[in-house]
Amino acid sequence: MAQVSFRANVGQVRGLKFTNDGKAMFRFSAAENHSRYNRQTQSYDDIGTTWYEITVFGKHAEDLANVIESGKKQQVTVSGKMATREYTTEAGAPGKSLDVTADHVGLVYFAPKDQAQQQGGQSSANSQGAWGNAPGNAWGGGFQQPQQGEAPF
Repeated sequence: MAQVSFRANVGQVRGLKFTNDGKAMFRFSAAENHSRYNRQTQSYDDIGTTWYEITVFGKHAEDLANVIESGKKQQVTVSGKMATREYTTEAGAPGKSLDVTADHVGLVYFAPKDQAQQQGGQSSANSQGAWGNAPGNAWGGGFQQPQQGEAPF
């Protein structure tokens, strides 16, 4: 198995189930879109999509089942172990699946467009402290936003 980390769009949610020994298991698919810059057209061309089948176990699976939904535009970051699985379709054709047993799955949040426009196109995270808290309320309590033009580190 290979260790992988990637950012992808949530596809179909397969749902929360429990194993025979009572352990929670949440499954969903995720798509990673690929593009390449075309110098002639000065634009990005789609070059394909990689689909993953993601499985999460335990308490993390139960938590994700409450926030990840099918049909809702959501992105996740995934870190875990990947294996390739071969299968046969109902039509008899061979297929391959990239199965990931995730150690960590995190939602990627975006600022609503109206908030970003009100702040002159800047993300709402720029006007707040770490993790979207008010300045000074981040973990450790001492986070200070850098001044305009100042390095953030």
